[in-house]
Amino acid sequence: LAALVAILGFLFRERFVGDSYDALHSFTGQPSGALSNSPVVIVYLDLNSFAALQHDPARPWPRELHARLLRQLTADGAKAVVFDIVFSGAGADPVTDSELAQAIRESGRTILAGEASGKISHQTGDENVWLRASKVVPPLAWFATNAVAWGIASHMIDDDYVVRNYLAGGFGAEQQGSLTWATANWLRLPVTQSPDAMRRANAASLRYYGPPTTIPHVSYAQALAPDGTPPDFFRDKIVFIGARPITGLFQERKDEFRSPFHSWANRELFMPGVEVHATEFLNLLRGDGLNRLSASVESFLLLTVAVLFGCGLIWLRPLPATVAAFAGVAGVAGLALVGFGRGIYAPWLVVAGVQIPVALFGSWLYQFQNWFFVRRHLEAAKRSADARIREQAALIDKAHDAILVQDLGGKVLYANPSAEKLFGWSLAEFQQDGVTEEMFSAESAAVITARAAALTSGEWSGELKQRTRSGRIVVVDSRWTLIRDDDGAPKALLLIGNDVTEKKELEAQFLRTQRMNTIGTLAGGIAHDLNNALAPILMGVQLLRRKSTDTEAKNLLGLMETNTLRGADMVRQVLLFARGRGGELERLELAPLVKELEKLVRETFPKNISVESFLPKDLWPVRGNPTQLHQVLLNLCVNARDAMPEGGKLSFVADNVELTEAEAGTIPAGAPGEFVSLLVSDSGTGMPPEVLAKIFEPFFTTKGEGRGTGIGLATVMRLVKSHGGFLRVESEPGQGTSFEIFLPRAVTLAPVAQSTRAVELPRGRGELILVADDERAIRELLVSELGSFGYRVLAAQDGAEAVQLFREHAGEVRLLLTDGEMPVLDGPRAIAEIRSLRADLPVVLASGEADDGEASDRHGIARLRKPFSLDEVLKLIREKL
Repeated sequence: LAALVAILGFLFRERFVGDSYDALHSFTGQPSGALSNSPVVIVYLDLNSFAALQHDPARPWPRELHARLLRQLTADGAKAVVFDIVFSGAGADPVTDSELAQAIRESGRTILAGEASGKISHQTGDENVWLRASKVVPPLAWFATNAVAWGIASHMIDDDYVVRNYLAGGFGAEQQGSLTWATANWLRLPVTQSPDAMRRANAASLRYYGPPTTIPHVSYAQALAPDGTPPDFFRDKIVFIGARPITGLFQERKDEFRSPFHSWANRELFMPGVEVHATEFLNLLRGDGLNRLSASVESFLLLTVAVLFGCGLIWLRPLPATVAAFAGVAGVAGLALVGFGRGIYAPWLVVAGVQIPVALFGSWLYQFQNWFFVRRHLEAAKRSADARIREQAALIDKAHDAILVQDLGGKVLYANPSAEKLFGWSLAEFQQDGVTEEMFSAESAAVITARAAALTSGEWSGELKQRTRSGRIVVVDSRWTLIRDDDGAPKALLLIGNDVTEKKELEAQFLRTQRMNTIGTLAGGIAHDLNNALAPILMGVQLLRRKSTDTEAKNLLGLMETNTLRGADMVRQVLLFARGRGGELERLELAPLVKELEKLVRETFPKNISVESFLPKDLWPVRGNPTQLHQVLLNLCVNARDAMPEGGKLSFVADNVELTEAEAGTIPAGAPGEFVSLLVSDSGTGMPPEVLAKIFEPFFTTKGEGRGTGIGLATVMRLVKSHGGFLRVESEPGQGTSFEIFLPRAVTLAPVAQSTRAVELPRGRGELILVADDERAIRELLVSELGSFGYRVLAAQDGAEAVQLFREHAGEVRLLLTDGEMPVLDGPRAIAEIRSLRADLPVVLASGEADDGEASDRHGIARLRKPFSLDEVLKLIREKL
């Protein structure tokens, strides 16, 4: 294989030189800053110039315009003027020829072009590099004698029409140098000062600086125009003048060559000949031309690759061999790019495109034949082992445990009656294709681990989930033992299992019940403390709002009241969840909910975030839980705020949509029907695809430590699904993010609107109310507010003190208002003792517990849920009195 790889490398080496050269130019692109303040500029004789100066493109360009341009460039301080236009004969007007000759003489820095016809070739001898051409046509003597130098404008073109090799000279019997070399020689560049330098230049290849028209250039008409170029555009520059051919308009030979920067992105595939000359000169000036590796070095590298990959990949499995081959191709490409940056290139594509792929294919063939013979050997050994396994299996037919015998390939060789009873398959069915995989499909990864452990250490034990023929999942307490042959080689696996499904289900049910009881207890305690904290806030806000005369303060207090009630509702949702119940859905309008959230965002988010909403008036109602939907929108808004640290725009857009089957198919988990679409979009940083794919995973977050929990979007997804909806996410880095939520349209009839006329709160008539609550703030607010509404109040900080106060004022107390949970003596026990003293006393029991379905007034006890408003307290007291 190594010999074959080496032979192919040598056979195809020269065929891949041009492609390797072009690929390196295309991969590296235009070097950054390569032509910044370029010492070379080009003046193109193009179609625009003919049109601007009103000259027929089918006729030769007037030589008086050449003279005019030459004088202008001389006046502008051009360092040298190089004509890639051959003036080989006299023009139609001797006067204009004289004018051009005079301008060339006055310039004193003009280099003219000659032409070589016929086949151009080059040879490298011991002394120099030379070229042959059937005929050399110099410029007209009248012009040549006035020019400082002249050279041959012809190029050496490869078969694919790309100019890659630089030729210094000499053409024909006169050994005339090229146009570029004549320019460099007149400017006395260091590269022209020794035969060795000339020899190295001839051996080099061109380094192109970019696609066609990359070198700074102007049209002929721009160069002649007084304001056509910036000031000092030509000062101290070497100016190349030449045609930019237009197919079908010029009758002369098309003077352009294919660019090595060929790709679908480059519309111009051909480069004008004058730009090739300018590129050659820049290479000579900068000394950054390309040099191909010597034949001996290339041969050594081809042999090294043949040995390394031809002999190396054959020892690897197909997948590692493929990875190694791709790594080798990438490494070769990387080395080629590094060498190209240092002025060295080689036919690297023969390595990446021929040698390594052939070595990889050879390794695949070797592994296949090796696998084929190994498999035949294993099958023969298996047939011998089967007989002994059946003999041993006969001894365990009576066992109560399920017993299976598998060969090392996974095929069931024996199943006892208990195994057939447990899993539902007979021995013949166990041996059918796919049955074993189906039996172990419930925990395929665990089965692989168990098999590996049994094969490594000889045995494994543990619990596995396995699937029966009916599809039921059973938990099996398994013991796997490796069976070896007489030589100690692994032969088969003995699987003994006992069904413990019922036992595990009972254990799991017990643990689940314990866990939910613990969660319920914790949630109840947290809810009590939170409601005790929210109750005085709610009553205080209502008190301030009632007393305030400032409209803006009233609005702000109203917002605080709404969100306090929402917080209390969230606590209730936690309690419902802890008790295994979800939030209740009701028919609601989305527009007020969005408007409320928009107001909250405007008042709390940074001012550099603008908020806008587009909500149609005919928006359909939906069935939903307002607290949960508020939580969904708030989570999305907070994420949008974090994605816009420098500010931006947050938008809410709602609309009625009817999704067809095709449209729903484009949305994850989408379904056809009538929906209300709610779009929340921001103009923030956006997310790359790899982040977008994980955003709904619990605890996945891109925020820094302490800034995000990773459960916000997971909660959003869960709540949207619980509403029967689905959502779509679109995001691009730097373009922002959009979350579009689809909620089903509510089809039930709208409830009858109730009057919102303000009702005067009921006042007391001096009745004595006994208040018992362990929260000082709640007691003080109740004492103050109930007193202001005409009641007398006794306050107790726990149940025991409430009983004592009632004993002292039993004849006057008209109603007991008590908290459910208090130290020393809780609410229900205090109610029981007070009722033993006076059984008909009206009682209001305040509690943070969620509604458990009991009647609101049972045994004369009215329930008041914390946090409560002053309005609720006053109305309930008046009702009970």
